[in-house]
Amino acid sequence: MMHTGILNEKIVLRALFIAMQFWFCAAPVAAAAAPVVLKDAAGRTVSLPASPGRIVIVGRGPFMPLHLLYMFSTGPKRLVGVEERSKSLSFTRLIDPQFSSKTVLAPNPGPEQIAALKPDVVIMKGTSEDQTCLSLKRINIPVMYVGLENPEQFFQDVRNLGILLGEQGRAGEIVRAYGTRLELVRTRLKAIPEERKPRVLVFSYHNRGGKAAVEVPGASWMQTIQAREGGGRPVWTAAFKETDNWAVVNFEQIASWNPDCIYITIWHTLDPAEVIADLRADPQWQKLKAVKAGRIRAIPSDIFGWDTPEPRWILGLTWMAAQTWPERFPEYSLEGSVRAFFRELYHLDDKTISTRILPELKPKY
Repeated sequence: MMHTGILNEKIVLRALFIAMQFWFCAAPVAAAAAPVVLKDAAGRTVSLPASPGRIVIVGRGPFMPLHLLYMFSTGPKRLVGVEERSKSLSFTRLIDPQFSSKTVLAPNPGPEQIAALKPDVVIMKGTSEDQTCLSLKRINIPVMYVGLENPEQFFQDVRNLGILLGEQGRAGEIVRAYGTRLELVRTRLKAIPEERKPRVLVFSYHNRGGKAAVEVPGASWMQTIQAREGGGRPVWTAAFKETDNWAVVNFEQIASWNPDCIYITIWHTLDPAEVIADLRADPQWQKLKAVKAGRIRAIPSDIFGWDTPEPRWILGLTWMAAQTWPERFPEYSLEGSVRAFFRELYHLDDKTISTRILPELKPKY
């Protein structure tokens, strides 16, 4: 007769064996890593064996793709290194408590410095291959470009990042959030005849050696798009059709345009309120229609400006539309716009927005 202890042990082992068989049959089989294939802003086909686990951002305006990456839940976790230029990391340092774990590269890093971070892909802003990209290709490090220079390109860049990260659902949410805001502006303004739209001037204001330097943006640049989508007629584009850069203008040129509205992007080291006050007090500027009507404004900024081709461009566009056509946007609120944007796009809570974003907002119209 079999000993009772041995019998019980066999029963337990048999039950365990049956349970393990059930678990292995019921447990989902891990899917093989799917390859990633997309066409980037430079028109290049980017192919990766799987969604990247290690991302590095370098190149001109690194904050632009960086801020876009932070709209995705897994983006910050996959970022292992980023190039720093000027104050380009201010926002991400402020909202990401784990940012100190990232490697910060000095401006213009060489391919060997980038390669040392073992990236699966490097993200850069641009629409054509540059020397950094070519150098990385030679050592088999993939590069993905984002363009960001106009709404349509921005939407495609968002979709591409969604594909890259395997977060197509989140990409769809982001595109819808922007599309809803853009469509609201277009719907409110679409019935206005072109000849009724106010003549608008947008320019960048610097102070170099104690002298004001005024520059207008290229015809295809985001600032020009904001002016046009915001219901204005840009006055400078006919004179600078061929430029793809900022073009210096003098007061005589501005006086000849004599715009109805003036919107200024002011260098971050200057106080926007002081600049606007000085221009309003200047006898020459007082002769302009925009100044007489009190329609000269600084384009707002928080930690970064709202006129650049980074995620804040929609804040600048809706603000400009509300300034140009206030009667068509009676519900517009600067603070409300800011709160909704950072809550929806970056998932920041109201306390974080109140303590870390709104104090940086200027000017506080």
